Amino acid sequence: MTAPALTEQPLGSRNPRRISRAAILIAGVIVIPLALTVALNSYGALTVDSAIRMAFATVAGQTVAILSAATALVLTVKRRYALPAIAAMTLIAAFVTITAIANMADAGELLLTRLDTIADVDKLNR
Repeated sequence: MTAPALTEQPLGSRNPRRISRAAILIAGVIVIPLALTVALNSYGALTVDSAIRMAFATVAGQTVAILSAATALVLTVKRRYALPAIAAMTLIAAFVTITAIANMADAGELLLTRLDTIADVDKLNR
């Protein structure tokens, strides 16, 4: 006697919803860094605390961008996309990484400029 084959899946074992690579890139490269920048921007007078907070927001946003590009690349390879898709995603990830590192360097330079400006204003006020 043989057991009948189950053609239906049990209720609790649904396939998890797949997140697209484009959604990861859009959220990680555009939405999250922009939200961090807007949330941690200084809308008042420039102070040492606000200058440091804005620099760290930029660095955190760019770190998220690098990680999301790497995640999209790993998903591309893991889901066994064709070689041209893997090559294109590798180029996109490299571009995002290089741009993010350049933005981090600019954030450091801007922080130094802002701190110098704050010191000059403080010196004039004495």
